[in-house]
Amino acid sequence: MRWDTTDHQDWRVVDYTRWSNIENYQNLENRAGVYIFADVNHQVKYIGKAGAGRMVNEISNAMYRGKSKGATLVKALYTNSGANAQSLETVLINKYNPPNNRA
Repeated sequence: MRWDTTDHQDWRVVDYTRWSNIENYQNLENRAGVYIFADVNHQVKYIGKAGAGRMVNEISNAMYRGKSKGATLVKALYTNSGANAQSLETVLINKYNPPNNRA
C-alpha cells in the first residue's frame, strides 16, 4: 500500500522527516518514533519503532535482519515517548500490512 501523507497528522506524531535514501538513515535524529521503509513509489515495505535515543540503532538492526528488502527510502515519524511509538507502530502496521512485517 502506498504511503498516505495524512498519517503525519496522527496525534502521536510531533515531527516527521521527508523521504530520504535508505543509506542515509544515520542522518536521522535519535528520538522515539516510528520509521518506515518504502520503495521509490512510496509503497510501504516495513514499519518499525524506536524508543528514545534508539532511532538510528533500530533502523540499522532492521536492515541487518533483512527488513529493508525491496526498500530504497526511509522516513521517520517522531513521537514524544516510546509508548506512543509502540502504539503508532501497531496502528500503521494494521493499516499498511507491510510485506516485511509479516514474517
